[in-house]
Amino acid sequence: MIRRYRRWRWWQAVGLAQLRIMAIEHWDPLNVYDSPKDAAVYDPYLERAGRMLRRGKGSDSLARYLGNVRTKAMHLDESETTDELFADRVVAWYSLEAPG
Repeated sequence: MIRRYRRWRWWQAVGLAQLRIMAIEHWDPLNVYDSPKDAAVYDPYLERAGRMLRRGKGSDSLARYLGNVRTKAMHLDESETTDELFADRVVAWYSLEAPG
């Protein structure tokens, strides 16, 4: 229980903000990089990605999810390579940064 609380607290204080920056720098399908006020547009998708990471999902699952976000939620063209590279980066980041 304490471990779960520490992860939640880390996610709220640090994790989501760091993941948002990574998303803008390395994924950014909506091109909000030059518009910081729009940076939170990805937060609902990143929240779900965070839940996936906490449940132990790997980069393949995360890349599929990101691809679905890009094509189904945002109605954009596929970019499998970008989604896969970002998913790999996110899984590596989470394994190093998340507490517990």
